[in-house]
Amino acid sequence: MFLKPRINPELPALILQGERVMLRPPVPADWPQWAEVRGRNRAYLKPYEPSWPDDCLTRAFFERRLQKQARDWRAGLGHSFLVLKDGELIGGVNLNNVCRGAAQYAALGYWLAEDAQGHGYMTGALRLAIDYGFTHLTLHRFNAGCLPGNERSVKLLSRLGFTEEGFARNYVQIDGRWQDHRLFGLNVEDWK
Repeated sequence: MFLKPRINPELPALILQGERVMLRPPVPADWPQWAEVRGRNRAYLKPYEPSWPDDCLTRAFFERRLQKQARDWRAGLGHSFLVLKDGELIGGVNLNNVCRGAAQYAALGYWLAEDAQGHGYMTGALRLAIDYGFTHLTLHRFNAGCLPGNERSVKLLSRLGFTEEGFARNYVQIDGRWQDHRLFGLNVEDWK
């Protein structure tokens, strides 16, 4: 991990470098590639994500998204990263809903382009993000949830050391409807 000159003063110039992928906060110049990758993967991602607004691939939407991510980062409520392989954007990782006080946890969110699936890129990306959360944000725990039929996510979370801890009915609104989720957790003691 290292810092490079600031490109976007709203978000830190942080880079998390792994063997095969790199994570960094998004910058305004990412919009064309982000819109292209998200647009190309729309049908693939749609069943696993909240509803996409009509303007979801526009520059204005991306800029509003960056502003919210910057506010969350400054307030310590969330930390958003893009996943890059050889300089090409292939996905995203979010440390959402950071809770401090006695709890010290965050919810883990992630997406990956369909053509990048099955190569271990998200495993590497999440290892970087989780290590950052435990080491630099001093979190004690990560929570994650996935749709009951999303076996890829179940295997990914298990590979990373997450334990399945429960089931939540109508837990998150995905693709326009409230959907059940399998719930997973990872404590820092189990990560080490």
